[in-house]
This record gives sequence, C-alpha cells and structure tokens, in this order.
Amino acid sequence: MRYRSWPILVLAFGSLILLVVVSVLGAARRARQVYDDVWTLHTKMQQSEHLLSEIRAEIHVSGIFVRDFLLDQSHLTADLYRGSLRDLRTSMDKELKQLESIVGSDEAGRLQNLHAGLEDYWESLEPLFQWTPGQKMALSSTFLRKNVLPRRDAVLDLANEIRDWNETNLARQQAAITAKQAEFTRYTSNMLAIIMCVSVIVAGLSLYRIAKLENRGEQQRRKTEMAEQEMRRLSQQLVQAQEEERRSISRELHDAVGQMLTGLRMEIGRLNASRHAPDGEFEANLDEAKRLAEEALRSVRHIALGLRPSMLDDLGLGPALEWQAREFSRRYSVPVTVEAEGSSLHKLPESHRTAIYRVVQEALTNCARHASPRNIRIVVHAKPDLVVLAVQDDGIGFNPQERRGRGLGLIGIEERVHKLGGSVTIFSQPQKGTAIVAEIPFAMEAV
Repeated sequence: MRYRSWPILVLAFGSLILLVVVSVLGAARRARQVYDDVWTLHTKMQQSEHLLSEIRAEIHVSGIFVRDFLLDQSHLTADLYRGSLRDLRTSMDKELKQLESIVGSDEAGRLQNLHAGLEDYWESLEPLFQWTPGQKMALSSTFLRKNVLPRRDAVLDLANEIRDWNETNLARQQAAITAKQAEFTRYTSNMLAIIMCVSVIVAGLSLYRIAKLENRGEQQRRKTEMAEQEMRRLSQQLVQAQEEERRSISRELHDAVGQMLTGLRMEIGRLNASRHAPDGEFEANLDEAKRLAEEALRSVRHIALGLRPSMLDDLGLGPALEWQAREFSRRYSVPVTVEAEGSSLHKLPESHRTAIYRVVQEALTNCARHASPRNIRIVVHAKPDLVVLAVQDDGIGFNPQERRGRGLGLIGIEERVHKLGGSVTIFSQPQKGTAIVAEIPFAMEAV
C-alpha cells in the first residue's frame, strides 16, 4: 500500500520543532526562576545587612549622646539630648519593622529579643535626664558601667547574632540555589539529549524514506525503460505482422486469383477463336472458362472471409467459429472441436461477436506457430450477462510469467478483451499444453 510521505515528515519535524520550543521555554522559565531567587536572596540580604548596620551605628551614636550628656554640666541641655535619643529610638523602631518584613519566620524570635533589648536599653537611659550636675559627676561612671554599657553590649550581641544567622541562612539558600542550578543543568542536558535523539530518529526516518523513494524511482525508471523496449519490440512485430499479412494477401491475389484470371482471359480468347469451330470445341472452351471464373470467385471469397467472414453477420458466431475450425483443420491437419452453447449466444452485440472471433483466430494462429498441438478445443458459453471463451490445446506449452513468452498475439487478445471490460487468464506449463480463458461481460439492452 502506497502512502504519502509529506504528512509523516511534517508531523515529525513539527513535533521536533514543538519539542525544541517547549524545551527553550522550559529552560527560560527555570533560568528566570533561578535568577529571581538569586536576586531576591541578594536583595533581602543586602537590605537586612543595611538595616542591622544602621541599628548598630545608631546604638553607638546613642552612646555618644549619653557620654556627651554626662560630660555636659549644664542642666539646660537635658531636653535637647533626650529629643535626639528619642529620634534615634523612633528611627530604630522603623528599621526593626522593616527588618521584620524582610526576614523569615525563623528569625522572629531573635527580632523580638532584639526589640526587647532595645526597649530595656532605652528605658535604662531615662533616669539620666533627671540627674543634677552633681549627680552626673558622682554617679555617671558607675551607672554607665553597670546599667547602660551591659544593655548596649547585649543589644549589639543580638544584632550580631541576627547578622550571623542571616549569613548562615544565606549559605543555606545559596546551597538551595546551587541545587536548583544543578537541577536546571540536568534539565537542559536531558532536554538536549531528548532533542538529539528525536532529531536522529527523524533524520534517520527521513533518510530511509528518501532512499526508499529513490530506489522506487530507480525501479520505476527501469520499468519504464523496459516498457519502452517492449513497445518498440511490439511495434516492430506489428509492422512485421502487417507486412506478412499484406504479403499473404498479395500472394493469394497473384498466385491464385491472378493466374485464374489469366487463364480465364486465355479461355475467352479461345472462345473468340472457336466461334465458328465445331459445337463440341466451343462448348468445351466455354465450360473451362466458367470453371476458371468460379474458382476465381471462390478464391476472392476465401480471401474476403479471411478478412471479415460474412457468415459472422449472416449466420452468427457459432457457424463462423465452426467454419474457422474447419479451415484451420484443413490447412494444418490438426483436429479442432467447437462447443458453442448458451441461450444468450445469438444476443451478443456485434462488438462481442467480432472480438470473440478474432480472439479464436489469433489463438489458433498461435497454436499453429508455436504450440505444435495434436488437438485443439474451443468452448464458448454464453450466460445472461457474461460470455466465457476457452481455447485449449495439448501442445508444448510455455511459462506465462516470462515476458518473452507474451508475443504480439497474446497482447492483441488481451487488448481486445480488456477493451470490452473483460479479463484474460492464461494457463500453461511446458510440455503440458495451454488454455486461454476469456470472460467478457455484456448488457442485454446493448443488443
């Protein structure tokens, strides 16, 4: 069963292109996801480090403010320092809220501890602003060492702890990103391997199909060349057969009819010379002239019957085939039997009668030329819508599969039958005779 290649190739290459597009889109999506993760991690880490640095710096600034306040002996600057410290506290509260929105839930406890430490630190500074200059001179060193510095150091330790934890978390997330990058690399490698496999399969199938088509084209070219050679051979045989037929007709006309007409002319001349001769001589010459004229007429009629038997139109197919069998038996001394039966035999169209007659004629000619038969049998059976013809001999036979065994005669038989929509089957084996069976359909209304 032949099928078109282009739909399969279109489907294969379309699937390959779709696979490439899906792979590229998937790789782009995964690469974008890895990039977004890295960017998000970098941004969060940068913001967290910045906020923690700001908190530590502001704690150190608050310590500077506290030191300056304790060293300042004026009682009028207390509100100024308190306002500055409140501004630092407000700024640190905002930074803690921003830090809470950045870090994960795992760091919430540490942020709460940091927030509590800052609150404790700020609360420890409140009593300073109630001191008098004398109290500052007497209590500042002890108060800073026992109350303020430990709380400040605790807050700084918490900030450093959060920073360390952020660095640890960064390392974990970087490891996760590295794993995603490795997964992305495996994904791209697998997709590339799949694409390469599919490409190799598609290319292999395409090359196989192209090679097969080229092989089929080469076979078709050889068949075409053989058919052209066969046509030339058959054309030469056809021309040769036409020349032989013309030569045969010419020989018949010259040798038989021509000689008879020449003799008839001589007898007419004798009749003219013997008009005054005794009655017996004139009558003898007249009888001879009549005989020659009748033989010439029979020869012309014989030639005409060979070209187109009038009895085929006058008497029907059966008598025409019997006459043909008798003439063949007389000429080649081979017994031929004819069996023509069927109620529809006389209803056959003219085209069918002529075709059957010519098929039998060609089959008998082939028998005489090639088969060397001892007996020949012709069977014609007419059914209501089908006529079956069989010509069987007991000659030397041949191999029907060999093209050289199919000469111009067999091809002519097949062409006549196929023209009427029929079929021809040839049964033959070497030394076992040959049977040619033709089945020709016909319509009753065509009569």
